[in-house]
Amino acid sequence: MLNSEKAAEIINNQPPISQNIVNRVKNRLAEKGADLMQSEELDNYLMLRGVEAVTLAPGNVIIMHTKVSASGFYEELIHYGQFKRGDVNINSKMDVIKKEIEAQKKLIKYQRAYKITDYEIKVLTNNLEKYIIDLEILMNGGI
Repeated sequence: MLNSEKAAEIINNQPPISQNIVNRVKNRLAEKGADLMQSEELDNYLMLRGVEAVTLAPGNVIIMHTKVSASGFYEELIHYGQFKRGDVNINSKMDVIKKEIEAQKKLIKYQRAYKITDYEIKVLTNNLEKYIIDLEILMNGGI
């Protein structure tokens, strides 16, 4: 999870994803019985958590900052898919870290398709490195 300063930095220094894209995805999610929620009140909640977006278990609600970046937007959609496939055991720290690694790798791999900026790629790469270290520590009995 990003810290509040890093999440605020991304939101303040990156163009938000197109509202047209957000609206199309919101409509598709609604067809599947899921909600994508955005509001200024929720922006404050997200900043307190230090994230641009969050998928709430069991994956039927996605909360996104009103100025969510491309990487934040698509990462949360990746997590939504992980929840819907039943791939996430939120009670397993190792599983959660593995899913974060999976999401970061996918975002980096498809950065052009997702129109992710170079700045966001640096943040994603740093996050990926941290998650890999956390996973190694956890696998060796730490954390």
